[in-house]
Amino acid sequence: MKIALVCSHGGHLTEMLYLMDAFKGHEVFFITYDHPRTKALPYRKYLFPNFGENPLKVIINLPKIIKIIAKEKPDVMVSNGAEIAIPFFYLGKILGIKTIFIECYTRVDEPTITGKLVYPISDYFFVLWPEMLQQYGKKAKYVGGLFKRIKKKANLKEKRNQIFVITGTHYLGFERLVKIMDTFAKKINNYKTIIQLGNTPYKPKSSEYFDFASYDTIQEIIRESKITIAQGAISLVDALAWGSLVLAFPRLNKFGEVVNDHQLTFSQKLEELELVRFATTERELEELLVQLISTPKQKYVPSVIVNRRLVNFLKEIIGDEADEPTKDFGNNSY
Repeated sequence: MKIALVCSHGGHLTEMLYLMDAFKGHEVFFITYDHPRTKALPYRKYLFPNFGENPLKVIINLPKIIKIIAKEKPDVMVSNGAEIAIPFFYLGKILGIKTIFIECYTRVDEPTITGKLVYPISDYFFVLWPEMLQQYGKKAKYVGGLFKRIKKKANLKEKRNQIFVITGTHYLGFERLVKIMDTFAKKINNYKTIIQLGNTPYKPKSSEYFDFASYDTIQEIIRESKITIAQGAISLVDALAWGSLVLAFPRLNKFGEVVNDHQLTFSQKLEELELVRFATTERELEELLVQLISTPKQKYVPSVIVNRRLVNFLKEIIGDEADEPTKDFGNNSY
């Protein structure tokens, strides 16, 4: 079976890659945005300019969209957003292609615009938090979250005294976090600070920094770092998976850093689950950092693994083009 994986290039792509085991044994290709990270994907792919920055680009690229679908003729389209899913799903509906939409993991209780627009025409629609069921109709299903929480044996001795700060790939910079951490770097002598700037124009004076790097490079720095600080996005989960001590510092709408406060809600949810600590001000972040740096040795740290139930469920429906499986949707994954 041929499967088109349609997603944007940042956290949405990371979420999709965590689910790749669900598509094993099938012919897979990506439809995503043109970005250094997506260019390095080890899969066949079609790259587009970022529709989120300018919706008119959808109209401009409509002939290319039609051409790709006509050429590839996928049996199934799978997407978790963002807006790149909209034209492909509607065209897929017209052509009778099975569509599966997975709402973004970082949305805990508020639907995405993309989710609301493709819900009516999706054959299967999954949410990754039980709170999201009330935001959609009966078609929406919850079979557990993207990850399951576990305790991981701490290997902090093997990690460097290093704080890694991740701002992501958003077209807006995150100058507030960068400046806070660059200031904090002056106050500590036994920890090195490395900042991934993204599109932030400010250049740190007391920290090492770079704009972007390959996903593998980012993962390697996380693996080596005792502490990782990230905006309230999927990078938090990457850090948890590697056994780093994790702090969330979400972008906030009131500062024009993001269009809504879903990162704040996501950070709060992960703190409720005792996976991360989060801060929204310089003082709060500095206090948490001081606590982590001075914390005695830990035997275990909170971590996550991919929810196999979700993966297996996707495998089942992809392999069955006719019938929607009837399962018990209760699950204590998050």
